[in-house]
Amino acid sequence: MEELTLRCAGTVVPNARDRIRRYCGLPWSGGGGEAWAYRYYDAIPSPAGPRADDTIDPVDVITCAALHPGITDRELAYFGSEAAAEVEWRALRQYPVDVPLAEASPRELTFLRGLPQLVDRIGLSLLTKVLHRKRPEFVPIFDKRIVDAYRPLTGLRGVEAWPALVDAVREDLADPENQRILDDVQGELRPVLAGPVPSHLRLLDIAVWMGGVRRGG
Repeated sequence: MEELTLRCAGTVVPNARDRIRRYCGLPWSGGGGEAWAYRYYDAIPSPAGPRADDTIDPVDVITCAALHPGITDRELAYFGSEAAAEVEWRALRQYPVDVPLAEASPRELTFLRGLPQLVDRIGLSLLTKVLHRKRPEFVPIFDKRIVDAYRPLTGLRGVEAWPALVDAVREDLADPENQRILDDVQGELRPVLAGPVPSHLRLLDIAVWMGGVRRGG
């Protein structure tokens, strides 16, 4: 069978399958299962209930600590305030659960590019981690490693890179070969993961992010 190659920002992502398996706590070519954030972020579902997909629950914030160490009292207070209801309305209830970033409409992309202007009391990094749990195919996670990986295309650092990053990630997710390998990886993971299989967007994020982790990390 032809070996498919995952590409990000115009370059090959080495050992993408291994990186993803390792992050998900599965055996990989370098050893057995390891403890990474999949078990504590991706695998923990939001509570079921009316409009669960459109409601930010405390578990959606607390699980982000696995990816976002040092959540502050101010950030916790924000998601427990009335202001969070505005985020739910503006960022969730107007955008369906099943919209993949690669197929997003111009209106949806305009909203996503403008996400930094949605709130001013918390950072984009935590906001995207929370919203990604609710829209795992649509909202990328804003992280320095991801920004750095795409900098050859965007030429930007920090929050200023976000709009260009959204477009670059979308282009990678729309690439037919990337779609084939991500479908293939999902097929491998489905029978062996104890939790849900990550979306294409999350798998790309994991493969890129794990590139900055040393072996045995």
